[in-house]
Amino acid sequence: MKRISILLTGLFFISMVHAQFRSAGLVVGAGYTLVDIENAIDYSPLEDWDHIGVIFKALAEYEMKRDLFLVGEIGENRLYYWEYRWTDGYYGGTRWRSEWTTNLGISIKKMVNENVFIQAGPSVHIFNGGSGTVLGLLLAAGYELSLGDQFTLPFGIRIEPVFGSGIPVSLLANSGIRYNF
Repeated sequence: MKRISILLTGLFFISMVHAQFRSAGLVVGAGYTLVDIENAIDYSPLEDWDHIGVIFKALAEYEMKRDLFLVGEIGENRLYYWEYRWTDGYYGGTRWRSEWTTNLGISIKKMVNENVFIQAGPSVHIFNGGSGTVLGLLLAAGYELSLGDQFTLPFGIRIEPVFGSGIPVSLLANSGIRYNF
């Protein structure tokens, strides 16, 4: 994690020197996470659960050459939610939890034409509940709506597999805003 942070910081400063820093922005999204929750949390039977995935990410884009960008992301992913009944013989109740990860990713974004893009790359996910750090992927496609010279609204679809227990794969619709330098 420390090496990836150093790499991204180094790329940021190198890009600033060469005037290749293109934009910075935020992305939010929601969708469905494909996962076998009982396998992922190693508990059965569950009382209730959902597969709703949510993301909040900050990103920066560096122009490597015309229509090809290096994108760095840092953010939060909500993968799924569950609750179950418990008892220790004397007391009982319901326990619940929402599985979140903090992730750091780097990807390549290719502009197919002036507004359409595809994007792919690896990421590192740290489970906020303390259950470990795993690798993930990002596959995305979308459309960028330009709002003048300074702002862009990206709309897209993201697929984000996280290689942890149960291998959750989030299918997300997303949007956001970017400030173009």
